[in-house]
Amino acid sequence: MLTNRKYEVFGNSWPLLRKIPVLRFLLPFSAGILWADAVDWQVRGDWMIPVLILQFIFCLSLLAFIKAGFRRRHVFGLLLQVVLLVQGFSWCILNKHAGRPLHFTRYENVKYYSGKLSTTLRERPKSFRGQIEINAVYSEGSWKPAEGKLLTYFKKDSSQHLEYGSAILFKAKPDLFSLQDTSVFVKLFIRRQIYARAYVNQVLKLPSSTQMLSFSEMAVDCRIAICKKLQEQMGNTQEAAIAVALLVGEEISIDDEINAAYAATGTLHVLSVSGMHVGLIFFLLSFLLKPLMNHQYGKHVYYPLVMLLIWLYAFIAGAAPSIIRASTMCMFFLIAKWIDRKNQGFGALGASLFFILLVNPLNLYEPGLQLSFFAVWGIIWLQRPLIRLWVPKKWWLYKTWEMTCVSLAAQIMTLPVSLLYFGQFPNYFLLANLVVIPITTICIYGFILQLIVSPLTCIAEWVTIINTYLLKCSNAIVMEMQHWPGAVSHWKIYMADAIMLYLFIACLENWLRTKRFDMLLRLLILLNGFTLIRIIQQV
Repeated sequence: MLTNRKYEVFGNSWPLLRKIPVLRFLLPFSAGILWADAVDWQVRGDWMIPVLILQFIFCLSLLAFIKAGFRRRHVFGLLLQVVLLVQGFSWCILNKHAGRPLHFTRYENVKYYSGKLSTTLRERPKSFRGQIEINAVYSEGSWKPAEGKLLTYFKKDSSQHLEYGSAILFKAKPDLFSLQDTSVFVKLFIRRQIYARAYVNQVLKLPSSTQMLSFSEMAVDCRIAICKKLQEQMGNTQEAAIAVALLVGEEISIDDEINAAYAATGTLHVLSVSGMHVGLIFFLLSFLLKPLMNHQYGKHVYYPLVMLLIWLYAFIAGAAPSIIRASTMCMFFLIAKWIDRKNQGFGALGASLFFILLVNPLNLYEPGLQLSFFAVWGIIWLQRPLIRLWVPKKWWLYKTWEMTCVSLAAQIMTLPVSLLYFGQFPNYFLLANLVVIPITTICIYGFILQLIVSPLTCIAEWVTIINTYLLKCSNAIVMEMQHWPGAVSHWKIYMADAIMLYLFIACLENWLRTKRFDMLLRLLILLNGFTLIRIIQQV
């Protein structure tokens, strides 16, 4: 027995950790990120180097304890947690830009800024909003190298000629965000490493470089080409703007009124590329490439090709954290099928989140990633228990109930995060999603067909007419539903409230599944605790 357990270096653990092993890595790494954000240290070489040396020593110790085998499994587990905790902490600190010596906010008496437009411009009522990667500043009579991101509002008359990747020269007085500001807007930009904003009246576009485009720049060019083609086919209409948002996630000029209507009905998620969109592309690719599986070695072409095309779509659609999460989960699912291994939903979800945090630990604070993560968690965890509550005999009724349970499970798990960030709850989300999701699903496939048949003018026109009509129906439905009585409930909560709500959901699920009396007592305790917190907050 001892020889079989020699390499069980973790030893006994909680059932949850045995079921989802990736949590052993994800939890301490995430705790390190939260620790780094709480202390808010800045990058300094005099203490970062000793931290990294200490971490290297811990890693060498891990190798020694692996050879010790089962007898030292607890020490190995503890050391591994410490290494991951310190790694999350140091990696988060190193990804913060504010403390870097070349950050543009550290220069004084800056007259001119030089940089590169790193996003496409988004139209506002009186300006265009974009993000600039600063590369140099003109200060004290000379140009000096600089770095950092600047949120910029361009005057409409001066920015018509700007596009993604444009090298620009401009004069501005950046307004620094206050680190003590508690507003969600400011905290979100600070965690995206944007510490200032500026309004630019005049801008000079510099000659473009002749060097080869990077992969990300080619992906953006492809996205812009798709946007222009759809707008050319559908005209400068709101339906064209929604089509672009549905297919490639580019929210160019969607009216605030339409955005508010989709938000009020709980269907705003369809207007930004996320897991649903990646899933639809995955199903389309799987269907089109399925004949490859009929060949002897076809799977060695099928699975890599599907993964490659999914990642290509992810980068074209902007590679937001929620898109990367969905693409990573698809990749893990395909790899498991490729090597004939069992795929676990929670394991793939945790592994995808760990991968995203390794790329950029500050993605942990992205609202889009949090909503995407909890929505998928809810679908994996709660969908089947909800379906078992009622099993209709008719096929169409069962499919309707199945779709309802998916929406309900996702909404339950995203409820605390949604209330935390937006302070409102769409009461008709179930009905709205039952109508809007099928329409937008047909539209997404319709837009792909519209682009494919665009050389065939006659067919493309008919496809465009059908897609436009479907989007008009979707818009009309959400615009009407937002005015129904009690369409939106406003409820502002804080972090402590959100944590209590998640604990309440976990205990409720456990009680419904096991009918244990102690779980009912925990539910009552949590309910009383939540009520007490709300009373204290209002005093």
